[in-house]
Amino acid sequence: MPTEQMVAVPDTSTLFMARRSDLRLVKKSIIQTRDREGQPAETIPGETVEFHDGVLRVPHEGTMQLADGRAIPADEVRAWLEQHPMLGDWQEGFWLVDPTAPPPSQDELDQLQELAMDLDVDGLERFIVQELEGWGRPALVETAEKSLEKVRVKAAENESRREAALQEARAEGAQTKE
Repeated sequence: MPTEQMVAVPDTSTLFMARRSDLRLVKKSIIQTRDREGQPAETIPGETVEFHDGVLRVPHEGTMQLADGRAIPADEVRAWLEQHPMLGDWQEGFWLVDPTAPPPSQDELDQLQELAMDLDVDGLERFIVQELEGWGRPALVETAEKSLEKVRVKAAENESRREAALQEARAEGAQTKE
């Protein structure tokens, strides 16, 4: 059974933005070959990426679509964009948007509180792992780790009480048999 996602997950793409909503960048130009008579013989397609509404998202893995719909490795496009001469040109070019971790949401805080109230050690451990694999927000991780520590202490106390009650019940049962 897949585990439920309890915390916000970072975007799985690199975000580029441009002032011009329809910026088109040509990675490779279209090449038109000609035969001996000078007539067009073959067209070798180029590679163009398009910003839509001033935004271009390049996935961290896999492929992405060029303007003509063909797929190309995303890491190749990202590397090309990161070396592009128009990168950082706020007027005519584009820039890289550095993602910022969101503050913990009310749902995340409620989930953390519920796990602690239920003394759910496994759930708290999953919560911490998911956060560390995602945004890794220090305040949220620290709070979850403190809750986990308190829950482990409380669970151990409950187990000790249960064992003591069980031994007491066994002792009473043994006395009634005598």
